[in-house]
Amino acid sequence: MTATIIPFPLSLQPRLPTIEGNVDYRKMRDELLRIDQLLTQSDAEKQFIGLCLERWLAAREFDQDVPVKAQLNFQLQSRRALRCNILRTYLQEDFRGFAARLADSPLFQHFCGLSELDKVVVPAKSTLQRYAHWVEKSTLDQVTNQALHQAAHQPKALQLAKAIDLEAAFLDTTCLQVNIHYPVDWVLLRDATRTLMKAVQLIRGQGLRQRMEEPATFMKRMNRLCIQMTHTSKKTNPRKHRRKVLRQMDKLVGSVSAHAKRYRRLLRCAMGKDRVDPAPGRASLATAGQHAQTVAGGAGASLAAPHPGRTRPQ
Repeated sequence: MTATIIPFPLSLQPRLPTIEGNVDYRKMRDELLRIDQLLTQSDAEKQFIGLCLERWLAAREFDQDVPVKAQLNFQLQSRRALRCNILRTYLQEDFRGFAARLADSPLFQHFCGLSELDKVVVPAKSTLQRYAHWVEKSTLDQVTNQALHQAAHQPKALQLAKAIDLEAAFLDTTCLQVNIHYPVDWVLLRDATRTLMKAVQLIRGQGLRQRMEEPATFMKRMNRLCIQMTHTSKKTNPRKHRRKVLRQMDKLVGSVSAHAKRYRRLLRCAMGKDRVDPAPGRASLATAGQHAQTVAGGAGASLAAPHPGRTRPQ
């Protein structure tokens, strides 16, 4: 059924205080006042109150007569619920923090319709939490879609400069600082050496061995070269010394890549002949083989590709 909204007068509110010298406050005040205009001009607020009233009356269908005072109070609470939820989402506050800010700010009280000439009644944290679950999500979607449709097809009614393009998507993203190092060439070579030798160690642990030095030896050599690279800035000709150490790293990574490829072929052959024990570690062996193939191929491409600012060792 269609609910009839009883007209209810809004209380007189005092004028907002004039704040000078604060651009951020003035920007926020203008945005909230513009939202207030859009809620009124688009009839989104009226539609929201009507939908809430329909649901409320449907729950009281066995009552013959609903008191006018009770309906007026519910309409007022629905209006406050809508505006408080909008403002809390705008400020990105929790219920307790929003309750404190709402009691302290005349601007927020004016937007939510709480301020009066003689008193200000601010809802508590529990009331704000009930406002957050005032209606179902489908009701809010219906109101939002109606407002967007009006903004797209009737922009002049909302005093918009141009119609809103509903095909445009606006995303809110967050940048997080991840625990990775800066991708410098010689650091990437060190990472490739560690990854390949750890994969070789896992393969050798299953009894698949070929002639080579211990994998830990290659990682130890690479660590020494990394230490030398970090100390090149203290030398008289740091660029010359960096190139010298980088050539040694290139040579070492080439040897590591060759060993990793041989062990990858050995592992593939052994798994094809079922020479590897089908234990829970077989999945780790397969992963190690894939890492050996991927990183070895990447290291080989890095060695073969020319890099600006460095020369290929002869």
